[in-house]
Amino acid sequence: MAQLSVASDPRLQGATFSVGRNILPFIHVAAIATSIKLLKYWYIQRKQTLEAEQQRTVAELKLLKAQLHPHFLFNTLNNLYSHTLEFSPKSPDIVLKLSELLRFMIYESNSQRIALAKEIELLQHYISLEKLRYGDRLDLSVSITGDIEKFQIAPLLLLPFLENAFKHGTSKQIDQCWISFNLEMEDSSMYFKLINSIDPEGEEELNVPGGLGLTNVMKRLEILYKGKYKLDTQKLEEVYVVNLGLELELLEEQYIDRLQLTKTV
Repeated sequence: MAQLSVASDPRLQGATFSVGRNILPFIHVAAIATSIKLLKYWYIQRKQTLEAEQQRTVAELKLLKAQLHPHFLFNTLNNLYSHTLEFSPKSPDIVLKLSELLRFMIYESNSQRIALAKEIELLQHYISLEKLRYGDRLDLSVSITGDIEKFQIAPLLLLPFLENAFKHGTSKQIDQCWISFNLEMEDSSMYFKLINSIDPEGEEELNVPGGLGLTNVMKRLEILYKGKYKLDTQKLEEVYVVNLGLELELLEEQYIDRLQLTKTV
């Protein structure tokens, strides 16, 4: 039986080309539709991944702060307890300053950022409490320079460094002890330097940054200011040094007005 071919039958010549040309647009449309669906799926998956990562970060930050608050409060309450046992006249002042710290932690530290001036005020309250405990045995130098009113910072970020200086440094010394506290603003860069005396024959815990609060704040720095900070800690023969450089954001104008109003009242 003779085979029929496209070349031998003039009716079928060009049929293959015509069919392919007619199907090609449908293939293009199907490919575009599939690409759109894949892009939409990728976008949804990416969005869900970012949201999950964001929720994980927020949860981690809350956990770190939840660990920090009791750690600080227990130290202060122990200080108050020792004074009340001795019926010390300093006890009411300790209670007053502690109430100011608690108010800060409850009402202001839940914000993502606070005024740098507020953070410094918290540090000053803490220093006042420690000065009551140490008395004349503590030589304390505090220097704050630059325009601190215009910038904001994550709350409770600097406190653990100061707490660490007292807890693992001066509290281990029997005789005279000292702390040097320096904070300087240059444009939007904050330079924080803290030096405290240590017992050269004391414990080795200061070879690395110690304490729950200090460990947590280092994690918070990495989460909140990654690529925008530089932290260096050193244990020398008789001193422990903390150097922190941090790039800060400008404070919102409405917060500046409210901060100025609070100072005038």
